[in-house]
Amino acid sequence: MDTVDGMRVFVRVAQRSGFAAAARELRRSPAAVTKQIAALEARVGARLLERTTRRVALTEAGRLYLERCLECLQAFDDADAAVSELSVAPKGSLRISAPIDLLSHLPALIARYARAHPHVTVDLRLSNRPVDLVHEGFDLALRAAGTLDGRYVARPIADMPLGVFASPAYLREHGRPRRPAELARHRALVFVEPRPLETLVFERRGKQTRVKVTPFVLSNSGDALRDLALAGIGVLTGPSFLARRAVDAGRLEVLLTEWTMRPSVKLWALYPHRRFLPAKVRLFIELLRETFAGDPWQG
Repeated sequence: MDTVDGMRVFVRVAQRSGFAAAARELRRSPAAVTKQIAALEARVGARLLERTTRRVALTEAGRLYLERCLECLQAFDDADAAVSELSVAPKGSLRISAPIDLLSHLPALIARYARAHPHVTVDLRLSNRPVDLVHEGFDLALRAAGTLDGRYVARPIADMPLGVFASPAYLREHGRPRRPAELARHRALVFVEPRPLETLVFERRGKQTRVKVTPFVLSNSGDALRDLALAGIGVLTGPSFLARRAVDAGRLEVLLTEWTMRPSVKLWALYPHRRFLPAKVRLFIELLRETFAGDPWQG
């Protein structure tokens, strides 16, 4: 079996949640697609897809394999594109959707991109909701998530560890939570988009515990919630980069450091189609990966 071709078939089945739909797009018979997936599962030694009469869903191994397949296939496509586009300067409009709280991290990156590619007009729209790339006309979306549904091509850009934070003043007044369950009695500052982060999952030594918090303030802006935490209004749960400067300055404290929050969250770059990825999109993704490599939330 051609491993690369098998990966492409697997990705298409995962993205379309079905063998028949994938077969139509690939212009192959459903039997051929089913046989190729079976051969791929035999080669890796794990079931990648759960089949029902109505739909196909990824297993846990399948989700991990999908992520790795997307990275490998993108590397192949990037190699081809890098050669074919040597004499082609990127141009046109690059329409990007990004989470609101990445605002402070994007202008410098976009400035670098604009200086390197002056014939591209960048259209940046900030929103925490999952946009429809095709119907809304976006070339690229940045999204913070633990896992994705496979609808679009996804490139992992950076890890976004979650944490729990409170100000010294708040902790003096309300006490310091020593266990996750104690967060239930504290004033929670809660993200509201794309859905309220009201149920928190913590893990330690392989065991998980769930805590439902009561929102005291809700917002779609992590910066606003961070500022409320700084003011001693409540306990913030969110991406660590929001609180980094305040923690370094001693204005916020990290709580429950012996616990890890689940699911782990990554920053992803999403785009609609793998084939014929425009140079303007590919070069922006390369700059994202370069900028966010290593410790992406510094400064």
